[in-house]
Parts: sequence; structure tokens; C-alpha cells
Amino acid sequence: MNKLNVVGQSVERPDAYDKVTGGKGYPMNVRLPGMLHGKMLRSPYAHARIVSIDATRAEQLPGVKAVLLPKDVPQVKFTPVYFVPVQAPSMILDFDVMNGEIVRYVGQPVAAVAATSAEIAEAALELIDVEYEELPAVFDPEEAMQPDAPQLHADAPNNIAKNPVFEFGNLDQGFADADFVFEGVYQTQRVHTCYMEPRVCIVDMDRRDNVTIHVTTQHIFGTREKLAFALGIPESKVKVVKPPYIGGGFGGKLELTAMEPVAALLSKKSGRPVRIEHTRHEDFITTTRNPIKVFLKTGVKKDGTFTARYAKSILDCGAHATHGSEVIMVHGAFGIFFNYHAPHSKWEGFTVYTNNMIGGGYRGYGAPQGSFAVESQIDEICTKLGLDPIEMRLKNARKKGEPHPFNPAFTIASYGLEDCLRQGAEKIGWAAARKAPHGEGSKKRGIGLSVHPVWVSGCMGFPDIYEHSGAIVKINRDGTADLATASMDIGSGQITTLCQIAAEELGLPAGAVRMSSQCDTDNVPFDAPTHASRVTYSSGNAIKAASAMAKKRLLEVAAILMEVSPDDLEVANGIVSVKGSPGKSVTVAQVAQRAESPFVQMTAEGPAPTTVEEKGTIVGIASLAPTSNPTPCAAQFVEVEVDTETGEVRVLHAVYAHDIGRTINPRAAEGQVEGGFQQGMGYALMEHIQFDAETGSCLTSDFLDYKMPTAMEMPRKIDSIFIETDEPTGPFGAKSLGECCVITPAPAIANAIFDAIGVRFRDLPITPEKILTGLGKL
Repeated sequence: MNKLNVVGQSVERPDAYDKVTGGKGYPMNVRLPGMLHGKMLRSPYAHARIVSIDATRAEQLPGVKAVLLPKDVPQVKFTPVYFVPVQAPSMILDFDVMNGEIVRYVGQPVAAVAATSAEIAEAALELIDVEYEELPAVFDPEEAMQPDAPQLHADAPNNIAKNPVFEFGNLDQGFADADFVFEGVYQTQRVHTCYMEPRVCIVDMDRRDNVTIHVTTQHIFGTREKLAFALGIPESKVKVVKPPYIGGGFGGKLELTAMEPVAALLSKKSGRPVRIEHTRHEDFITTTRNPIKVFLKTGVKKDGTFTARYAKSILDCGAHATHGSEVIMVHGAFGIFFNYHAPHSKWEGFTVYTNNMIGGGYRGYGAPQGSFAVESQIDEICTKLGLDPIEMRLKNARKKGEPHPFNPAFTIASYGLEDCLRQGAEKIGWAAARKAPHGEGSKKRGIGLSVHPVWVSGCMGFPDIYEHSGAIVKINRDGTADLATASMDIGSGQITTLCQIAAEELGLPAGAVRMSSQCDTDNVPFDAPTHASRVTYSSGNAIKAASAMAKKRLLEVAAILMEVSPDDLEVANGIVSVKGSPGKSVTVAQVAQRAESPFVQMTAEGPAPTTVEEKGTIVGIASLAPTSNPTPCAAQFVEVEVDTETGEVRVLHAVYAHDIGRTINPRAAEGQVEGGFQQGMGYALMEHIQFDAETGSCLTSDFLDYKMPTAMEMPRKIDSIFIETDEPTGPFGAKSLGECCVITPAPAIANAIFDAIGVRFRDLPITPEKILTGLGKL
């Protein structure tokens, strides 16, 4: 690939210093004059009918300025998921803000207060009297599907919210063609995204229903759409202020919760801005990765060629479907169905209502659950048949030039899976490690791998999903540029990456493009959420297009100034020069000043002639949908050490190899990989939100109760390999990265544990207790 000036450089994040010195840009730190503090009263029951609510005592408490009951809340049902229309046909429209009739999970909001302090608001909640009639509850999705289970929603027989099916070929024929058939059941758990900044919103709603909201969100336009619908007001009345950044999201801030409309209605009722901040416990019961149980059956030839695959997946969506109706589809498609060729395949999914808390978005969006099943079973097949795990995967994987398995209108134009596997194996010493002894004494070592062959950069071709992006680029008189976009930075360095794309296209130095800090839904074009590994590719293409428009205008003005054709000019490092004659040049600053100058240039002959074309601020704007959804892919290798006396697992070395097209910012990409591995390792070994089996109450209240990897548990070494394949539709050849690096760790670690101790685990997390039980020591 050709060498570029800014793209491919590890540019320092412009917000880094701000974050480490207090992070004033976080929504958490927003304060408005006269602001009140809101709190929500939550149901103590998993399933109950609300008989009555009396808030008289709470209203009389000094400092309380507003109390909100269900009768004060518009009673509408919709999907709160930001990246689909509020009443999308593909979604289940079962979410309501506060219905006042039936509660379906412990923690469902039933009332709210706003007071002059958070302490007074908390005290007021204790004074609200609610009478409940408790109803039968069901917490296991397989039990919920039985005819005699409590019916949670009238329009979902047997509590099945959605039942999608993918099918290809003749399944019976495929299994008849197989030499061997493998079956297994694989179970994953409910985990939280563990973003550092909790959910918070500050809402100011006036008497004329004009709303301004500051909020931790991954999509400002989705927040506007869903909030307006929940309040029953036009979208144009809602202004969502884009924060400079938020303290993490990972998919956990991709939907409206009760918090935002409740704060708005409290604000209207009190006539003052209202702030609601979740406690960590409230965050734990608001959104999680859905647990999924996968029944997987695979037919295979002696040489490792797949002949057939059947899978059934049961997803526990909790009390409302929200993301569950989409997660099950992505899980089936990209977690199980599309990754490898199998001429005869069938997958069926069940999104099932229970009285558990609601599931939500989480990085990988169903693929980690599917990958754990598929990649674990492939390892079982290779072990049983004595096949090479790398060659077996390559034999069955997709190939460059094939139609995209999800959308055959697109071709897999760039695909470096084989390079990922070969280079990753070499880096970790795969061949030697597979032959080496497993260790002496109680500590046994093992090595494992997993692959994610097909993912997508963005959601192009998915029904009912927003994907288009927009941007505005303005060149300043000092030769810098401002970039305005609705694309959110959720902590992964999106600001830096997008500014690099703009700088490269404009011909400006690194750091000369600044992300505007004054964006909101009133003044920037629509952009889909920061999710789905889409920002670098989809938003990056829109920014590149807006920058190209600004550059075209820049060269037109420079051509007038230099008395040449625009086609004869080029721009690099902030200098516009004649091609082949770099000495004949002007700076970008000079061109911008000329364009905006109100003065007429004087010459010996009098005023110099000017044209309309050379006057005016140099601006570029673009709004477009991506032209494809190219496939990143990944191979993960890990080495582990298992203590057979304690059951403790330590990951000693991790190697990631990714095909992400051209790498825009290598250091930022490494950060994505390392963070993704930390989340994937936690998923594999320790993370698990715990609930009371009898009542459905969440027992995980904060990070003291929720074990996740710290620096102490992380591997001594994580190596990142980026295979640059130059995606023709991407900005400067780029694809995206965000989710691939969290999909692969769990099965790779599980496979390495098997290699170390010869025990297969099909139920996450793989805790010390499970290991000792598997070894017959408990």
C-alpha cells in the first residue's frame, strides 16, 4: 500500500490530558443552575400487580420539588434500541417507561422524585407506599417456554418473543454424508459491560416541552428519537448535547432507559433541571450481555470438511425484548451460521421472556456466545480426529473473492484470515508448544486458539437499522480545520482516528484537525451510533467525503490565487503547491484567509479583480450510507497455566492477529485489542452477575461483588499483529476492529485449558471450582 502522511501514525489522543486531569467533558461533570436530583423507586418483586401507589408523605418532605407516578407518564410501548426506528417492524415493541400495572423484574421503576439533594430524594422514596399483589415468576428460559409457565406478555405464547430460523441445503443429507457427528451444549452467563462512568443524564424541559439533555449515550440522534416518542412530543423539540466523550459504553449505552424520560418529566413538573445518576447497582440491573444456551451438532468428514451443522440457541431476554430480538439474529448469523462453509445448515433461535432483568447491547452483540460454542466444538473435533486446528479451520473458512455470506450483493474484497493464523501461530510458537510437555507438578500449561472468520464493518444491508453518517469540515484562517460529527467517542479513541482521516484527506499535519466540542442534534448531520465496529469505516467514509469537498474548494481558491488550474495543484502538510514544482506554493492558511478576506487586494493598476468563487468560508459537508460492509477477521492464540491444586488459571501470553484493512492509528488499535482481551478473559474465567434463585434479586451491587480482570490477572504479554489488506471501499483502505477482539478470547482460553489438563468446559465462566470439580477434586 502507498505510504500516507497521517494515516498509519500513532497520533496522541487530543483528549488524553483532559481525561487524566479530571475529565470535565464527561456528562457526569455537567452541572446546571438550580439543578435538582432525581431518584427512582424500584420494584422489590420479580412479578407483581401494582394495586395502589400513595406518594402523599413523600410530597410533604421538605426539599422534595416533584413526584412522578405512572399516571404522569405517557403510556406507550416502543423499542428503546437506538439504532432502529422507534417502531421498527423487525423489533419487539414491548418496552414502556413506567406502566403502573404490572412489574416483571426486580428493579423495574414504579415512581420517582426530584429534590434539592440526592439524600432527600432517597429519603423520599422510603415514604412512597406501594401495595403489590405478587404473581408467579419464572427465571429459567427453558422453563418459561413450557405451556404451564407464567405468561409474561399476552402476545408471546410460551413466552417466546422471537423465533428466527436460517436454513440452507438438506440437513438430513448433510449428516448422512458425514463420517462423524459431534454434539454439545454450550452455556454462557449474564455479564455487565463495566463501563467506568455510570449512566447519568441532566435534563431541562420547559413548559412548552422544549428539552435539552446531557447524557451518557452512544447515539445522540437515537436518544432524541426515543426520548421524543416516550414523551409524546416532536423530535425537533429535543436537543441532545453531544459530550466530548463518555466514560465507556461497549454497547451498554445503546438504548433509552427509564432514566431519561423520568428526568424530563420531573424537570417539567418542577420547572428546574433534573439530574439522575445511576448507582452501580442500578447500572448492573439496567443492561447486560444476554446469556445464551447453544445446542450444537456438526457433521464432518475424516479430512475435517464440514458436511452439516445444526444449532438451536435459547436467549434469555429478561422481562422485555429490547436488544434481544436483534442480538439473537446477529448471534445466529455471525456467531454460528456464516463463519464456516457447511453445505447443509440450519439454525433456529429463541428469544425468551423471563422475570430476569432486561438484557442489552454488549460488544460483539451475540457473537461471543456463538463463537464459544463453535470454536470449542471445532477444537473437540480436531482432538478426536487428530486434525491440525489451523488447517482444519482454513479448509472450511470463507475465501477472498466469495460473495459475502450475509449479503451476497457484496464481495469479500479483502480477507487476511490465513495470514492471521500463520503469523499468529508463529508469534506464539504454536508448533513447538503443541509438542512440549504440559509442565511438572501441579501446574500444567496449555495452548489454544480460536478464530472469528466473518464480522462486518457496520450494518449495511441489515433491515430496519440506521447506518448513514454525516460530517461537516471547516478550514480555519490559521490553516487548521474543525470537524463536526455526531459520532460519539466512547473511550476507544474515535476522536483521534476520525481526525486523522480528515487530516489525511485535507493534506494537513497530524493535530491540525480538531473535533468540535459544540455539537448537538440541532447543528450536525445525522450519524448512526458508535457500535457494530462501524465508526472507522462508516463514519470515516463520511468524514473523508466531507474533507474531499472542502479540499476541492480549497484548491479552487488556491488556483485563483496562484493563477493555475485546480487540477495542477496538490496539498500536503498544510502547503498547497503546483504538482512537480513544490517551490511554487502557498499555505492552507493563506488560502483560507484569502477566501474569507473582506478586503480588495490593491495593485499598481488599481483593485485586483475578484470573483465570487474565491470568497467565503471553505466548508465541506457530506451525508451518506456506506457502500459495503467489509469483513474484518481475527485469530486468537493464548497460553495458559492451570494450577490443578487450586483450580486457578493464569493466562501467560496472548497473541492477536487481525485483518482490519489499513490501520489508521496502530497504538489506538493495540489499545482496542488489549481492552478487548481483558473483557474476553473476564468473560471466560470470572465475570458473572449473581441473582437470588428464589426472588430474582440481583446480588451484585458493585465492583466488590463483581470479579473482573485487573492488571494483576492480565497476561505478562499481549502481542498484536495487524494484517493490512487494503479494503477498497474503506477510508484509505481501512476496516473496523472494535468487536472482533472481544469475540475470540473465551473459546481460545477454554481450548487452552483443555490442552493443559484434558478436561473440556462448556459452561462459562470457567471458575476454579469448576476446574477442581472437573478434575474430580471437589
